[in-house]
Amino acid sequence: MDDSKMKTRVSELAGVRIVECVEQITRVDDALSLIAACREHDADRLLVDSRNLPDAFFELRSLFAGEFIQKFQNYHIRLAVIFAPEAKHTERFEEFLFEAKRGRSFRTFTHRGDAEAWLSADGFAEAVAVAPQTADGVPT
Repeated sequence: MDDSKMKTRVSELAGVRIVECVEQITRVDDALSLIAACREHDADRLLVDSRNLPDAFFELRSLFAGEFIQKFQNYHIRLAVIFAPEAKHTERFEEFLFEAKRGRSFRTFTHRGDAEAWLSADGFAEAVAVAPQTADGVPT
């Protein structure tokens, strides 16, 4: 067995496969294992709970967050990270997140349901396309 293979769980929402990382990420290159898991399951969506991210992810000096997110962008994997609602980050890290979310392939959320809705949305639409909808799909 390959020890570098990350543990994941696969779910399907609205016909879209989503891979979820279910173990601690320790290295930037763990992203490659997660990308491989996405490919193995024919998925281009990944969900990560911030509790599985190392401290280095939150320290801009380490460059971890930028390199980690960039790997998923390079492979066209949509990445959603769930932060606890009470999570506090430095102003500089918040600025980094703001800039990172300007593209269409990375978002952060405080609620799992919102992250899953964005991940399962058709195409790489902007987050606003995941607005609440009526049963027949009309935005409310």
